[in-house]
Amino acid sequence: MKFLKTLLIILALLYVYTINAQSINDSLYKNAYDTAFYSKMRDSLMKVYLGENTDFGKSSYNSSKQKGLGNSFFGLTLDLILGVGISNTQFDVNSDTTGLSNTGSKTGPMIGANINFNLVGFAFSTGLNYSSKGFTTSNSETHNANYLNIPLMFAFNFDVKRVEIDIAAGPYVGILLSHDTSQYYSMKNIDIGLVGTLQGTYFFNRFLGALLGVKYEHGGLNNLLETGAANNYVTSIKSRNWFIYSGIKFIL
Repeated sequence: MKFLKTLLIILALLYVYTINAQSINDSLYKNAYDTAFYSKMRDSLMKVYLGENTDFGKSSYNSSKQKGLGNSFFGLTLDLILGVGISNTQFDVNSDTTGLSNTGSKTGPMIGANINFNLVGFAFSTGLNYSSKGFTTSNSETHNANYLNIPLMFAFNFDVKRVEIDIAAGPYVGILLSHDTSQYYSMKNIDIGLVGTLQGTYFFNRFLGALLGVKYEHGGLNNLLETGAANNYVTSIKSRNWFIYSGIKFIL
């Protein structure tokens, strides 16, 4: 009988030990499982967060580069410009007795408005530009020729941080408004030439910027000499003009 009691006590102790060991093992397994599950969940959430943060950064960057109410494919801008030009008129003469074969340059104002149609980095530009051109003679006489030009330029633009660089070139049509008359020549009412510009614009915001540029005009491709001139002293007239200007760009 005493032996049986002893055996029952030993079995009871073994059962308690087994249950306790199993509980400890389950607890350790659960902790290990929870730790691994937590790590996987944390890594997954971090990937989602980083992806969303990257997408938000790209969206913010693209939004900050957007100009006006248009989109990245099409835009419309208006340039109001004011500047000064250095002009010279070149004469081909049969025999020089008045100094027309050795003319000098003169300065004059330039003002204009250009509208630009932008399409994926390329643009077409036109507008109205008034300028006072002409020349000076060897005896310091100044001759003026006032024109209203209509440029027809194709442009390429790119950004350097907050500055947009525009390079444009193309033909232009000039309408002669007035010029100082001379007994030796008369000028045509239409001037056909080539124009090129290099312009930089600093943007204050997505709708407004300040611009600075230079422009060159090579005029008289159609020979500015009026064919009905009274004499044959002058055989050809061409013009060369440089301008520096500043202004405001409005992004529409």
